[in-house]
Amino acid sequence: MNTLSSWEAQTLELIGLIDHDIKETEGQLNSLREEKRALEEALNAYRQRVGARYAQAVQTIRPEEFEGKTLREMLHLIAERNGRIIVVKDAVKLLREAKVFGNPLHADSIIYSILGRSREFVRVGKGIFRLDGLHKESKAKKESVPGLKQAILELKTSNPDMTKNDVANILIRYGFDFQGKSPKRAVHMTWVNMGYAKTEKHKQQNLFREI
Repeated sequence: MNTLSSWEAQTLELIGLIDHDIKETEGQLNSLREEKRALEEALNAYRQRVGARYAQAVQTIRPEEFEGKTLREMLHLIAERNGRIIVVKDAVKLLREAKVFGNPLHADSIIYSILGRSREFVRVGKGIFRLDGLHKESKAKKESVPGLKQAILELKTSNPDMTKNDVANILIRYGFDFQGKSPKRAVHMTWVNMGYAKTEKHKQQNLFREI
């Protein structure tokens, strides 16, 4: 009868140890899967609870409460009525019913864009944002509106004859996020800083000379 060599015996022993480790690892993996499943169920329950509570909260908002407000201010109002939480699909539904959007087909992308760019809203789940009132911005950031300069530049490039009021009206109509500032004033300040005010003044002076 053949006897196992010392090397073979040690190798079989190592294989046995590896099998044991594999079984232990599989047990740990199963435990981790169970923990993950429990957390996912808890998250789904949380989302359902937030959605149900949200639906009740937004029903108290009347369409006339949105009058004279920017989209960002409207989202603030919705969040404040719902414990500082925004559920995008329900916010879009509410704002569509209030006929806030010129083109309802773009409503989702507009709302996500505003919430995504805003420093005041924090994403806490899929399609769920929280109004973070604790966030503090520097004075310099508060004085400017993110993206406004680029938006004005694009409009002026597409049509150099656009006036300041033309630009402001277009941005308001398409729901540009003015970060709670007066749209007309924000456009005016950026317009001046970009040098367009001087250009308009020169055009007016040349027109008067021609007359």
